[in-house]
Amino acid sequence: MAELARRSLLLGGLAGGVTLALGACVRDVGPIVFADGAVPQLPAGYMRTSWSTDPFSLGSYSFLAPSTVGTDARTLLAEPLGRLHFAGEATSSNAPATTHGALESGRRAASEIEGDGGTVIVIGAGFAGLGAARDLAQAGFDVVVVEARDYIGGRAATVELDGAPVDLGPSWIQGRDNNASADLAAELNVDLIAFDWDSAVGGNDAAEDDVAELYAEALDARQPQARALAELIPDDLTAEQLWALTTTIDHEFGATPGELAIAALDEGDEMRGGDALIDGGYSQLTDGLAAGLDVRTRWVVEKITHDGAGVSVASTDGEELRADYAIVTIPLGVLKSGSVVFEPTLSESKSVALGALGMGLLDKL
Repeated sequence: MAELARRSLLLGGLAGGVTLALGACVRDVGPIVFADGAVPQLPAGYMRTSWSTDPFSLGSYSFLAPSTVGTDARTLLAEPLGRLHFAGEATSSNAPATTHGALESGRRAASEIEGDGGTVIVIGAGFAGLGAARDLAQAGFDVVVVEARDYIGGRAATVELDGAPVDLGPSWIQGRDNNASADLAAELNVDLIAFDWDSAVGGNDAAEDDVAELYAEALDARQPQARALAELIPDDLTAEQLWALTTTIDHEFGATPGELAIAALDEGDEMRGGDALIDGGYSQLTDGLAAGLDVRTRWVVEKITHDGAGVSVASTDGEELRADYAIVTIPLGVLKSGSVVFEPTLSESKSVALGALGMGLLDKL
């Protein structure tokens, strides 16, 4: 099974020293004391994300749903449509649901636009959009980036919580070898903190081995792209097996076994080189990508019109921009919602791709 590293997109928050506290008390057990006699301190502050209600993402990251097209859905979504080009983690076949997959997809979309110059509108200032815009600007194109939010980075959002940087979205880089995000961190002199998932506290080796066997059986099943993983899960799981399944499926993919195609378990390339946290937060990487670019925030796209002569992009405030080309990095959840109008409408292959991909949800506290 390929390690898709969903953690690198939306898990954690430990780099800023945040305490995660979840409780379900059924009785008063008295004061909590650690084994060494220490008494835990109450959190100085807390914050909870709600990506499903965020109108500019409508979810956390993409997952492969059961369909007849399987992993081809991402390729179909990535295909250019006239002068429109598409990027974002949902279009990445190598590393879906990761920041480096998004960054690579933006660079791929930029490479599709040929010529020595011209005008390009990039929609979205996340990793995909900024990566595309930077490559195009360096190639001599006149580039404008429009972003609906009041900050750059998209789902890569670093905020301050009681004096500590906290990543509301991406926290990890998993698989540092040949990783575009890790290379970018090195280029920007951003420190990475080595992180070993194998040393994580909790879990049960036997239960996790059972889940690994389930993975192997699932990948051997017929039509893994058209069947949901839930079809292969027995009803008599123990509590520990269910816990292991939840942490490796629901928490990893942001989707339940009933929503997830069996083929999703083997999607993407294997990631090597160990994991890392970003010292100081992910926004350092997007800030570095955006340096020197024309990025216009609070620019909410309402309509995208394209023809053989170019592309027009209209905002909800009535402003309109026109260019030779556009790169669309709108998150999958927003594309699926239909809140952005395309004229002419998206092709049938794009509709098939949108139906074969789901927008997963993983929130952080």
